[in-house]
Amino acid sequence: MGAVMKQTIVFLALLISLAGANAYASEDLGPALVTGFESWHSNNRDDLNRHNTGIGFRAEDGWTLGTYYNSIRKWSVYAGREWQWRLFGDSERAMRIGVVGGAVSGYIGGVKALVLPEMIIAWKPIEMAIIVIPRYTKDPVTVALQLRYNF
Repeated sequence: MGAVMKQTIVFLALLISLAGANAYASEDLGPALVTGFESWHSNNRDDLNRHNTGIGFRAEDGWTLGTYYNSIRKWSVYAGREWQWRLFGDSERAMRIGVVGGAVSGYIGGVKALVLPEMIIAWKPIEMAIIVIPRYTKDPVTVALQLRYNF
């Protein structure tokens, strides 16, 4: 297991432990329409696309599928599963932590498996997710912002 994957697992374990006793019972997510991303890259290269236009869908059980125009200006398709845990708040307004596990296409090297930690601010029916994309190989660390509309 690589150093990046170990760091990601440790980070996720820390986030889940912060959620307290409710960490083991993930939130009921409900279906959502999701946008692409606004992204910030650690290497700050001007040639990277920061406006990742796209659209996706999250099913009631957390399965998600979508497409977006990625940072290297190619179309990506992603699929995976999302889990969220409430840090505080109620079912209408809350701050949550989460993790998305899945795969994405459209990058150098083909399809990539990903484990992505996220922080979610929810104000029904809107969610704003801040997603951390760890450094894999030569890729920069990326922080992405995504909006979601729950219905």
